[in-house]
Amino acid sequence: MDDNLREFIFSTRDELILFHLLNDEEVGHTIPYLELVPYRAGSVLFSEGDPGGFIAFILSGVIEVKKQTDYAGKQMILGTLTRGSFIGETSLIDPLMPRAATAVIIKDAKLAILKNSALESLMQEYPFIGIKILKGLIRIITFRLLKALDKLKMMF
Repeated sequence: MDDNLREFIFSTRDELILFHLLNDEEVGHTIPYLELVPYRAGSVLFSEGDPGGFIAFILSGVIEVKKQTDYAGKQMILGTLTRGSFIGETSLIDPLMPRAATAVIIKDAKLAILKNSALESLMQEYPFIGIKILKGLIRIITFRLLKALDKLKMMF
């Protein structure tokens, strides 16, 4: 196991809704299910319409999230994510659901990847941890939905 990954998860646990519900022992059980993956600037983490299958936690680097508009070749930047952020949470609920946006690595990044298959294995071995993670996912998705609704309200 990578010590950087362990340090990152423990140091950002309170910021990552997915992990803040877990105690130290539960976080320790979860870390082996994560995969540390480096990405070079300019690479695409995933494209809009791709099947899901994982959530990525940003240990370092910068990711830009873009959404295709109705105009050919024109994309709207939804956000820029850095250390402590995560992306792809909805794909843990339904890995076949297509990605809603494109994620491009802007600055070399190290990501901790939790694949849907790893989450399934974790839930089999540690069902109570799985329940807490799913509860965290629901909170994340609800928070982001409410934030999006607030932005939409400001447009009108």
